[in-house]
Amino acid sequence: MPDAVRTVLEEIFRDDLQIDLSKVTRDSHLIDEVGLDSVAFAVGMVAIEDKLGVVLNEEELLGCNTVGDLEDVLAEKMRSGSDQARQ
Repeated sequence: MPDAVRTVLEEIFRDDLQIDLSKVTRDSHLIDEVGLDSVAFAVGMVAIEDKLGVVLNEEELLGCNTVGDLEDVLAEKMRSGSDQARQ
């Protein structure tokens, strides 16, 4: 699952946010190193919902400091969503 999340995040960073992926790692800070601002966060949230079917609230998103944090939150939400679907 994390690889799928990583692939989609890379697509969002590259295609929706025009970010140079050669400078992005799991440890990259979303604001300071990746360069996300409030508009980019909003665009990213919409793209994540469209491409992964995961809705992040503002608190969850603001709790993510690095790309890895965001990947982990998305993977967990996808896991818990599929767990709920099986019940």
